[in-house]
Amino acid sequence: MEKWSLNNLEIAEINAEIENEILSNVKLPVRARKGFKENSSIIYIPRYFYRFIGVMEKEEEYFEHISKIDLELRCYADLYLKITNGFERNIAFNINEQLNKVWNQVNIDNFLDTTLIMDLMESNGILPSFPNRTLNRQIKNNFKGLMDYYYFNNRDVEKDKLKKIIGFIVSWINLYLYDLFKQFEYRDTNPKILFYGAITEEECLFLTLLATLGCDVLYFNSHDGEVFKSVDKVSAFSKEVCYSKKVDIPPFPIAMADRKETTAYNAREDLKKVLHSEESLFYKPWQLSEYELSSITLKTTYEELFIWGTEEAYLRDGWVASKGKVVVPNIFAKIRGTHEDVEKYWEDISKILKQENTKFYNKLPIIDYTHLEYSKFGEVYPKNSAREFDVKKLINSSWWKYGELRLGLQYSIALAIKEMCLSPVIKNINNDEFRDFAVEIFSVLINLENQFMELLQAFDYPQKVPKVVIYNNEQNGNLSFEDCVLLAFLNKLGVDIFIFNPSGYSDVERYTFDNVYDVHNLEKMRFNLAYRKFKKKKSFIQKIFGE
Repeated sequence: MEKWSLNNLEIAEINAEIENEILSNVKLPVRARKGFKENSSIIYIPRYFYRFIGVMEKEEEYFEHISKIDLELRCYADLYLKITNGFERNIAFNINEQLNKVWNQVNIDNFLDTTLIMDLMESNGILPSFPNRTLNRQIKNNFKGLMDYYYFNNRDVEKDKLKKIIGFIVSWINLYLYDLFKQFEYRDTNPKILFYGAITEEECLFLTLLATLGCDVLYFNSHDGEVFKSVDKVSAFSKEVCYSKKVDIPPFPIAMADRKETTAYNAREDLKKVLHSEESLFYKPWQLSEYELSSITLKTTYEELFIWGTEEAYLRDGWVASKGKVVVPNIFAKIRGTHEDVEKYWEDISKILKQENTKFYNKLPIIDYTHLEYSKFGEVYPKNSAREFDVKKLINSSWWKYGELRLGLQYSIALAIKEMCLSPVIKNINNDEFRDFAVEIFSVLINLENQFMELLQAFDYPQKVPKVVIYNNEQNGNLSFEDCVLLAFLNKLGVDIFIFNPSGYSDVERYTFDNVYDVHNLEKMRFNLAYRKFKKKKSFIQKIFGE
């Protein structure tokens, strides 16, 4: 089934229950969730809407858990919205102006006629217009239904308050919905909202509206959950997890990857002490070798690149190994420019190059050209067929190049190829047909050289993370489309990617969506800077004794 093919259907959301751990549920693609189905007119999307009120007994662990959720959801880029100080409360002038026109056309007798109000807002251009007409209609209908439901449960509400609520929700629909929904492919990853702290009734209603459109919503309030009861008295839209311990709401907890170097370093040392205590879980060599491999890309400061980048995978924030699956926290970073002191720049690069299982490239492209493999792609993903991309057929095909690798790794590679083809993180700059573009990506990934497979085969998942380091100045070529496909693929399989570009010119940006990697800008742009190895200066004593 082709991507976006179900986005013309109406969404019927299912109030799903979390089983076990929050993150693993929320990160599940829509199509893999219990209750997902579709017919000719409706797609049933299981979504999670949970209110977490109070804190667990181990308060510090609880807030660390929230920061971890935030860190891992950031990889979804525009599909993720974090709110820590409430939604924006300044309503744009043009929306206010059009709202006043609506209220002038609604008299006291028919003020509660929500059908009239919605029609007037639509005719006055207040409700946004998406290319997807079904979505436009559903936003309007769900908004109307939600206001009817609210009034039914709050008969004594004043009209001015209703006007205020409607005004804010209209403003937020215009402000937030486009970014949340522009990448929402109904079978794949749905939008996710994390709301932290005190909340108003209108904000509760807007979160509920988002949930009715298939979004996952996680609400955390360590002190009080009463406001929601005026909106969702019987938990028709959301579910509540209530802890007995209540505390004042602190600022949003800072994720490990957001902290400055000294804090990150100290936290790392504390973590090591815990991991090496008597209660520690030690991994035997290759204990996880048959686990399904995936990654979560860390968002770091520049300084932290050289802390996390030299650390074992199991010590990195976000490491998960459970139920036959392992998630490796890794790095995908482009460094533009150099330090004022260029020796410090060479020293930084050398810190990464000294790590084991590291490939270094300072002549580009890495891959120049790949023959298109239409027939092979057709074998595993037939055109005009209801069949899905067949991972097992890919692995068992006569032309599968990677058959000598361990079986668990082969399966992870095949899954990554499928995801790269069907949910590309590479830009379709030529606007090729979806299937043609998928074939381009597929052709690169089934024909990779042994050096890249050796990088993965030598990766014992909890231990040192393999690395690809690229030094790119304007004299040594540039990254090709095929190179960017390769780098994104390796990144999905846990490999750290470092691109050092002293001139700051575009390379990975040309073909890769910017939510996939981080960019770090140093002080000085240098042109035609040839790579050279870092040589540590000898001390006065070393010079005297010839050391």
